[in-house]
Amino acid sequence: MKHISLIALLLMFLGVSTFAQDDADMKVPARGKKGRIQVITDPPNSDVYLGGKFLGKSPINDMVVQTGRQTLVVVDQGYELVNVRFNVWPDSLNVYNARTVIPKGGIEVTTIPSKCYITIDGESADYTDGSSLLVKNLDAGDHTVGAKCGNKFKEMLVTVKGEETAKVTIDVTKK
Repeated sequence: MKHISLIALLLMFLGVSTFAQDDADMKVPARGKKGRIQVITDPPNSDVYLGGKFLGKSPINDMVVQTGRQTLVVVDQGYELVNVRFNVWPDSLNVYNARTVIPKGGIEVTTIPSKCYITIDGESADYTDGSSLLVKNLDAGDHTVGAKCGNKFKEMLVTVKGEETAKVTIDVTKK
């Protein structure tokens, strides 16, 4: 029994030592030196900030900056699309490459019957007059879409994703 306890204790010690070694390997770049960065966004022409300082419009190519762990922020059309910790290592090119998505989208609503009043989140949107209705510039996230045809009303929850159009069909004739 003592041998099993000693083995368990030894294994536990080795496990703790391994985790401590992993923490020691997670280094932060030294401050006060010079490093180079490249920031590429798709689409381009976003405002890029590093450590609170405006660097310019993306893409940023091979710019010399201070080393260290800094905050990289990318802003486009007034939306903060990226806010990450970014390590700038000395004597190397540090690259950030990302697809940025504006957090706005749309919903295309088709109704059965084809002529209904549409609401988005309880607010009047418009009328489907024999064809689908496209509602643009909605915040990304969940929205309640309603259709009122005569005295019948039906709602559904629709998820809007950035720079995408969700297509829904609301059949008011079904319960």
